Amino acid sequence: MADLFKNARSALQAFFLGRTETRPEPGQDARSASPRSPLGNDLAAALETLNKTRVLELLRPQPGLAKAMRDVQQAGLLQPLTHEPNLNHAIGAIESLEKLRMQTSVSGERFGSMLHELDAPELLTLALLLSDNSAARNTNDPKQAVRDAQRALDLLELSGDARQTVEFLLRNQVQMSVIAFGQDASDPSVIGKFVEIFSTEERLKMLCLMTVADLSASGADALTPWKAEVLWRLFVDTYNQMTMAYGDEVIDTHEAALAALNANRPFDISETEMASFLKGLPRRYLTLFEPERIYAHVRLALNIAADDVHYFLNKKSDVWELTVITLDKPYLFSNICGVLSYFGFDILRGHALTSRTGLIVDVVQFTDRKGCLVRPQLDPLLSDAVAGHVDISAMLRDRQRESQRQTPKTSPVIYFDNDSSPRYTILELIVGDAPGLLHRISRIISARGCAVDLVLISTEGERAIDVFHLRKGDSKLNDSDELALTEDFERMFAA
Repeated sequence: MADLFKNARSALQAFFLGRTETRPEPGQDARSASPRSPLGNDLAAALETLNKTRVLELLRPQPGLAKAMRDVQQAGLLQPLTHEPNLNHAIGAIESLEKLRMQTSVSGERFGSMLHELDAPELLTLALLLSDNSAARNTNDPKQAVRDAQRALDLLELSGDARQTVEFLLRNQVQMSVIAFGQDASDPSVIGKFVEIFSTEERLKMLCLMTVADLSASGADALTPWKAEVLWRLFVDTYNQMTMAYGDEVIDTHEAALAALNANRPFDISETEMASFLKGLPRRYLTLFEPERIYAHVRLALNIAADDVHYFLNKKSDVWELTVITLDKPYLFSNICGVLSYFGFDILRGHALTSRTGLIVDVVQFTDRKGCLVRPQLDPLLSDAVAGHVDISAMLRDRQRESQRQTPKTSPVIYFDNDSSPRYTILELIVGDAPGLLHRISRIISARGCAVDLVLISTEGERAIDVFHLRKGDSKLNDSDELALTEDFERMFAA
């Protein structure tokens, strides 16, 4: 465990707490000690002026970040921030994050997709740098790493969830390696204890990537294919257990998060409108979305009628996010996914939430590799498909016959859980990704008379991991229902 802890601590601390090994010659300006890359120049300027916002922006994993870090280290520009002279391991770990998206191996695609999904990857880079503190390293004390990071976090004026996330990563940086390689990670009780340390999926993904980056920087053979597979399996098992009971907990009208939303709500949203929108939604909704996005959802839901489809599109980097607010109806989720597949978009991840009053909040993230997203075309088709005015399944079959796109067959995993939730049967599907996959899966579920109240979508590399919270009427599925669905899925996957 001591070695794991040492390996996990060698980077961003030097960035924010000490001095560098490289010194300019006497009489030489530190800022001209060596030529810098454009990103290095930007980072140097942000450090010199202590532009906190810009520093964090530049820490997002991107091509050339490791070189930029070496540039500013050689120029002696880290002295006001760090007391750690050795940044080699940290910069190596940061460089491994850069390379993830370019790797074509199975593990590269898996962890590269995971990095792509992070909302604030700069916090991961920051945690890697701050993890290499000599005092904490010598005592094998993660709490010491958190204490030593406070000056840097204060200097950056990092607060709230962002600060807590960095502290969480520093405090738990060796836990994933210990569980994966030192305990029986197939033991549900071990996974259960591991799940308890996480409050969000974002932190789970960050800790997994921190472990991958640390091992990658420890030597060419440190992250073997076997270790990568073990880490991936631990991530999947932990993620699945975290999400098992998400549909059961509905928003409590007395909880603090709801009070804060009401206290800060915009003038155009009344307390009654806020309460009506949130009534019966899974409690998970409050952890998934920031207040500004929740207020936007409330506005979309105002005065919504039976066949109305209110939605908006956002784009972050090269990922689009579609948010749909409507009222529940048969085949709804299937039709939304079918429209996205019809245009050739690749669905990456998403959430489909149903309130107990019948309001639907579906959020789907996708990529548009062909650059064919034209909103005037999406508008009528999405509305018509949701209202049932067009047969999107037939349109999708015609489109897929035209493209004749082939995808590799993999053995699917179909798993029903009737124990983890008192209200729902939880269906987990792990299968090779393919065009229109979610549309076809959810259509089978609806055709069997099952209601979907919560969906968790995740596409990792070429594998789709989808979790559905299902009920039939007011009851869970029985053995006959599960058998019928299993046979339907197996026929679909074999086709």
